[in-house]
Amino acid sequence: MSIFFDFNVEPGGRKFRRAIDLDKHEIDLFMDKEHTKAIFGEVDIGALIELATLAICLINDQMKVIGFIALHDHPNVPGVPAADWEYWLKNMFQRNLLPHNTLFVHMMCCAESANDFFPDEAFASVFSNDEYLQHIVLIPPPTCTLDMFSRYKPFRKHVVKRIPAKREDDDAGLYLYLAYRDDFYPDLAVRAAVEEDNDDIVAILDKLHPSMKKLYGDFYVSEIIGRHPESPRKTVVAQQDDEAVGVMCLNAQIDYQTLSKTYDLAPYFGLRKATGQEKEKLWKANSSFFAFGEPILLGKRNPFDSVADLIDINKISRKTSKARPRKTSSHVFFKKNAAMRHSMDQLFFNKHSDDYSDKVYIPSRSPSMATNMSHRPSVILEEDPFDYDIVNIDSSLLAVPEVPLPLRKFSSSLWLEEQDSRAQIKRYKTNKQSTIISSKRLKKQRKLLLKAMQANNAEMDDSEYHGEPNAFSIELYALRDDIDERKGYHLLQAAFELMKDYDYCLLRMPCTSSSMFLLRHFCFVPCKDKLCSDYALYIAHRSSVLGKLTVRKAEMVDVPQISRLMQSLDGKEAMWMVENSIMGKQRHEAYVFVCGLDVVGFGILEPPEQIKFLQARYDIDAFRIPKYHYSGQGVHGGFANIKTALVYPVFEAHYRFFLREIMRLSGADSLIWFTGYRNKWVIHKANSMALSMVPLKPRQWDPVFSLVPELKKIGKMAKEVMAFSSWFMSKKLTTVTRLNVDTRIVVVGASRTAMGFLSKLLFSDASSYLTFTSVTLVSTDGLPYVRHPDPCAEMMFPYHRTTTQNYLQSTPYTYYVNVVQGTMVEINKEDKYITVASGQRYYYDKLFLMFGQQFQHPDYLKAVLDRERDIQQGMTPSYTRLDVPSLREPQIETSYDTPPNVFIINTISDATRVLRQIHNLTYMNNKDKVIVYGSSLEVYCCIAALKEMNIPSKKIVFVDSFPSENPRKTRVPIFNNVYVDQTISEVFEELGIKVLRSYYFQFWKTNDRNVVTHVSFLSHFQMVELQCAALFYYGTRGIDADAFQAIHKSSLVYDEGILIDHECRTNNHSIYAAGPATRYSARYFAEMRNHQYYDSYEVGEKLGIQIRNQLDPLFSENKPNCRKSMQTSVKSVSFDSTIYPSTARIFAENAGESFYSYKSNLKRDSKYQSDKEYDKLPVYRNAHSRYCKMPGGLQYLEVRAPGMKIPHPYVQSLDFNGFVMETFKMGYFKLHMTPNFVVDGITCLTPAKYYIGHFKALFGKPATILNNIHIKYTTKKVDNLYDFFISPGIMFLYHDHIDDLFAVVKEILPLDKPNGETLSEALTEANEKYKKTSAIRSKFEKSPHVEAIAAYVLEWVSQNDLLLPMYYQPWQKPDFQHDIGHHPAFDEFKMKEKKVTSRFFKDE
Repeated sequence: MSIFFDFNVEPGGRKFRRAIDLDKHEIDLFMDKEHTKAIFGEVDIGALIELATLAICLINDQMKVIGFIALHDHPNVPGVPAADWEYWLKNMFQRNLLPHNTLFVHMMCCAESANDFFPDEAFASVFSNDEYLQHIVLIPPPTCTLDMFSRYKPFRKHVVKRIPAKREDDDAGLYLYLAYRDDFYPDLAVRAAVEEDNDDIVAILDKLHPSMKKLYGDFYVSEIIGRHPESPRKTVVAQQDDEAVGVMCLNAQIDYQTLSKTYDLAPYFGLRKATGQEKEKLWKANSSFFAFGEPILLGKRNPFDSVADLIDINKISRKTSKARPRKTSSHVFFKKNAAMRHSMDQLFFNKHSDDYSDKVYIPSRSPSMATNMSHRPSVILEEDPFDYDIVNIDSSLLAVPEVPLPLRKFSSSLWLEEQDSRAQIKRYKTNKQSTIISSKRLKKQRKLLLKAMQANNAEMDDSEYHGEPNAFSIELYALRDDIDERKGYHLLQAAFELMKDYDYCLLRMPCTSSSMFLLRHFCFVPCKDKLCSDYALYIAHRSSVLGKLTVRKAEMVDVPQISRLMQSLDGKEAMWMVENSIMGKQRHEAYVFVCGLDVVGFGILEPPEQIKFLQARYDIDAFRIPKYHYSGQGVHGGFANIKTALVYPVFEAHYRFFLREIMRLSGADSLIWFTGYRNKWVIHKANSMALSMVPLKPRQWDPVFSLVPELKKIGKMAKEVMAFSSWFMSKKLTTVTRLNVDTRIVVVGASRTAMGFLSKLLFSDASSYLTFTSVTLVSTDGLPYVRHPDPCAEMMFPYHRTTTQNYLQSTPYTYYVNVVQGTMVEINKEDKYITVASGQRYYYDKLFLMFGQQFQHPDYLKAVLDRERDIQQGMTPSYTRLDVPSLREPQIETSYDTPPNVFIINTISDATRVLRQIHNLTYMNNKDKVIVYGSSLEVYCCIAALKEMNIPSKKIVFVDSFPSENPRKTRVPIFNNVYVDQTISEVFEELGIKVLRSYYFQFWKTNDRNVVTHVSFLSHFQMVELQCAALFYYGTRGIDADAFQAIHKSSLVYDEGILIDHECRTNNHSIYAAGPATRYSARYFAEMRNHQYYDSYEVGEKLGIQIRNQLDPLFSENKPNCRKSMQTSVKSVSFDSTIYPSTARIFAENAGESFYSYKSNLKRDSKYQSDKEYDKLPVYRNAHSRYCKMPGGLQYLEVRAPGMKIPHPYVQSLDFNGFVMETFKMGYFKLHMTPNFVVDGITCLTPAKYYIGHFKALFGKPATILNNIHIKYTTKKVDNLYDFFISPGIMFLYHDHIDDLFAVVKEILPLDKPNGETLSEALTEANEKYKKTSAIRSKFEKSPHVEAIAAYVLEWVSQNDLLLPMYYQPWQKPDFQHDIGHHPAFDEFKMKEKKVTSRFFKDE
């Protein structure tokens, strides 16, 4: 489980939590190996924890593990396949147990002190975690005697039933133990309410809603029950000890018209029963049923036929091209017996075509909306078609028999326009002579197709349903405080039994309310496009709550029902895969999800592809430990790919059960689904299960592929494969129940701060159980990436791994975020909505302003800035009388006339658009220049990009505006390093680029076409006028003018930035702000701790963690009160009902991001400040990192401590300013260390071809971890820091999990001493005792911690062997043991190195 938590156990108490791999050491201490071997055989505790469906352990008040139980979805009986245990169990024991309600014990043990209570409490906890679980089964081997179970009270008292095998002649002595739910976690008795229940019910409701009693009196429940018996309103109560402990009030009167106008009810047929005419209409519209299902029902096909047998493939016209593979659409079909394409085949870049069209966005849907809409044509009709080539497939195979389709219900004119548009696009794609099409023309064609699609959607949305009502709603629901909230499921079951005429149950919740456990059995229904509601709607279906659910392999008889499932979908290829997998003609496997006798879903699996590449690209290891998955699974490591998975949305509560059963039947233990970032909704690879899977984040480091021979193949593939998103699911995650957060979150801006915020909010460890259903991003260009990124465009910005095009496209933001292209122009705090320039409103419960500061027009807020400048110079502004009312509110100019050849670049979209124009502009006149003006790192990136485009150097003029015209600003140079400044100047001189320094922009001159022809600059000595072909302006920087005006009108406090408190809240507590455009309130006296001085991505991450914890219904903040609580605060979920689960993520989020964190030496701004207020401010530890490519093919990297930038000459003038190392081989490399020899500064400038950005990982590391680099540098053993830091011995520091390694090492215990001191405690004690480093070192040479550290480091390296192949692996132990005694290289080892090495190879 990947959920960080921390909780305290009361004295004498105990609680359950999910087990993790680190628990295996404590379990080994109390486990009676002979006893467990007799019952369960040889077991591997670590493998059980990782691979079991559910593994939990019991924690006592000392935070020690005293019990452990592991349960699986199949019995641990040798010779019984996991996929067929139901038949074996029925034949052997005459018991009809279902996978949906049964789990098997594979391991159970506890300390002696827990024998009497552990099994009872463990079974009760397991039953309470899953409302659908009815049986827990334990099958011991025949040789196990009854005495083995006598130590456990439930077995001794026969609470757990012992059932012998019915076929004793075959299996003598075989029996099973069966635990029933009612014996450990009994259900509540539920009945219809009577008037006598009034007092009990009113008492329960009064605690939740005291206003109801005041409004309706003391007997309103009695009146509901008895006064109107004919009313459609019904009430059920849960009873315990002759008292009503829960109530649920139901009502069949529903305003269907209002619901249908607000919510998307099309997947539920408008919550009405279909009439005969409507059923006939749906049947005729199902093309897949006519092609695949009907022939089977009519007997026209036998199980060994396929559609291709009935159609002559040779009559199908094909168009092929010998020059290159033709472009294909998303829907690619194959002829009979042709090998189906693999998922990875679709992800290779098309190297033969360019993108000449402007992007057109459709607002993204929430995850639940995407799931519900997966059964409608609008989902697969993409406005933005998938236009990458599919390689390695013969073009002759790209054909499919035409299946007759009924005419769709489009309006005639739009339908003709759509057909014409499709035909034109098809001709464009298939014509061998066509190489380019007008961007305006293609854009118009796509708009026509989008218009037709939207018209079709509108007709479907507005369609009226004429059937009878088919839903009832829950009006009131409450349980007594001492009743477990999970038992509300019993009331829901009774509600469906009472309302027998209805199939749907509705529940509306305020968006701001916290999720409750009853919603685990409902599915979320989104609002319609462009509509918003203060209430979230949830729907439960009778079959989902009461139905018998099973999963099995698909059969030919299932094809008609599968075709019905794909109503109105163009799913021909999916049906081909189902048929071929059933007939064994391909390697795919198809499974069906069955409710009773009806197929309600199906899934198609395929063997995994490029697992090593996926592991190198995505952080899969955050959710699994690879070493346990290879046993018996081969090179695939238990993986399987989901090709297609579609299930009716009303069964959303059982999605994870469906995935678990697919894994059991297929033999896999992990599922993965990946899809191109622009191709998520194509039906042949759609996956409605993605909502229940865990999104994978790309790794936040770039592996040094070029420097490690073993990784070169992966590195080559990384360049060839397009960006794609991935989702993951393992068996242990299938028992984690998902919860929704319906709070409406609106984020304005797509800055690095916003991306960091969304990353932690949506894709953190909590993503395994938490889903945000209403997150909206409002930005001028949407998400900060483009479809076909231009490498030159990416060069125009400093490089940050988490905001690169590939990283952003590989993160599924569009699946979880509604993306709106627009500019915010108004904030209405009273009604809680924002307005964009188009006039649309977006309502919020929490608003986040994260637009940052961008480069602006030279006339940006000219009137406002001139007024402030006059005030600063002592001039009195004009007086405005307050007693004279103004008829018009003063307006701030927000739109500026920007000539077409003046470029102000802030986003990758701007850069891509500009670079398409700049090449033609520069050749208009040989005297015209491309002028780059400004003083920022982006200026040098721009020049490097221009040179990459082969713009002649003589046409480029660089006008440097440093130092600033404002004398109050600190004059810190861009590079702040004399060697770097000198080198860059020499490069400009060699390239022939003209440089004007200390010149400031004055004005430009335009011609009659509003094109700038001349630009004037003024220095302190003269004015220069340059002829201009293009002007890149990087001068004024500020927040967007429209946003500034919206802030001004909404009365948010603004003083050179949006004023915020320590929680990033503005003066309105529903509005938050973060990033460079903010400042802390004056009461904190923290001018030097404003966000602009820290890493923007980290600022966003901290706020994302804060908001996620605030909205997480399972999170409760507990301060660890002892060291033991810190040790057990690991990835897990508590099973205790009072803290289910209490999560406090402490390792990476509360305890810091790295093992050696940099401590800022910032001083207080005022001696009068409040320490209490100042200490509330969040601490940001990440380094300031800037990496880019410079002109002349140079790479530049600067890493410095967080906080305000201080000039190096001033730092060097201070006493005890640290230690500086500089080398000049392969370029310039400067490493600065604090007086304690901790790295706090890095500067690199090199022409090296390999990526140097990973050097930023050295920040915060002490010299001892860096192999005592300061000593080697002083003794002149290191003269090239580049070679030193790319050596194999340092590579592990660049791994993205290195901070986890250091964090665990700090808390590591000696081997076999669980009650001993942690390493950090032992070091603290030794430091206080000895004071001298030499004495501490001598003490720890014999410390048992060394062996524990060596063992854990070896284990960590083995888990990450894919990206660290240069290190020793345990399987290499025999080779190295021989070399230590015989190889001459080992004779040069020093004595202490031999001692350390011997610890690694110590016999177990």
